[in-house]
Order: sequence, then C-alpha cells, then structure tokens
Amino acid sequence: MMCADCEMEMNHHADKLNLVAALDDAEHIDPDLGGVLEEAHTCPGCGKTEFQIAT
Repeated sequence: MMCADCEMEMNHHADKLNLVAALDDAEHIDPDLGGVLEEAHTCPGCGKTEFQIAT
C-alpha cells in the first residue's frame, strides 16, 4: 500500500477486527469473527496510518 501523502510504501503493522464496519459493509463480514477484518498500514515517512479490508 502506498501513502497518499508522501508516496512511500507503507508498512503492514496489524490485522484488526472492525465490528462497527460490519454494520455498513455486510459484504465483507467474516462469518467466523462477526466483523470486517482490516489491515493497518503506517507510513515510515510521514507517520500516516491507513486501513484497508484484508484480502
């Protein structure tokens, strides 16, 4: 994942379960976990954090 602010490659830090996103995004709910699994990425250049749906 590339940072939108400084265009550096972001580091993948964690996978997080988002229960609130499941209310708006039923298509991506993990039936075993009951929520949407997201990847957290942080930019080593500017420190920005971004999330995307885990694949």
